[in-house]
Amino acid sequence: MNKKLFEDKKVLLGFALSFLLSIIAIILAANDIGYWVVCVVLASILMYASTARAQKSQ
Repeated sequence: MNKKLFEDKKVLLGFALSFLLSIIAIILAANDIGYWVVCVVLASILMYASTARAQKSQ
């Protein structure tokens, strides 16, 4: 990976939030709460956006 990529705070924040949303979705699904689907969809959108931004910045 590129040092330039690590300096981009939005990319790092996007990846971190996507990871946290995935963990929250697992916890919600384990407790049989239906909002886990929303977390999975948001995490997927955020991961796609962060990946697109990372590819664009290289």
